[in-house]
Parts: sequence; C-alpha cells; structure tokens
Amino acid sequence: MYKHKPKEKSWSTAKLFKVYFNEMRLPVCGLRYAFAVVGHKWVRVCIPIHNIKFKINRSMWNNMDIQQVKGKNSVKTIT
Repeated sequence: MYKHKPKEKSWSTAKLFKVYFNEMRLPVCGLRYAFAVVGHKWVRVCIPIHNIKFKINRSMWNNMDIQQVKGKNSVKTIT
C-alpha cells in the first residue's frame, strides 16, 4: 500500500521527512515518515499512514532528529 501526501492545495509544497518525534505533547511519538511544510514560525506536519495532521513550532522542529527523504513522493508501507 502506498500513501501519498495530502491532496489539499496547502500541502502542495510538502516534503517527505523521516522524523524521530520525542516530545510527549505531540500526538505521535517514535520514528515516523511525515510530510511537512516548513514555514518561518510554524511547521505543519502530516503523518500519511494514519492521516494525523498537526502544527509545531519551528524551534521544536529544528531540535528533532530529521532526515529529508530524497526523490520519493510516497511512502511504502507493509500491512
């Protein structure tokens, strides 16, 4: 099964990242693939497998362990 980035217009510039979420106040934790739109003050995040969307501060995003996934527009998941 493949999951693609959200189809809404505001997610058209989203990039795929491999992120380790380690904050207790976030709705997810652990190592995840996530689409993110990085702005000046905020980062909008979408977890494609569960369709969870949330917004975090840019400073919190910069403190996380992040790797951008290059050359992929979808996430392959095993069910």
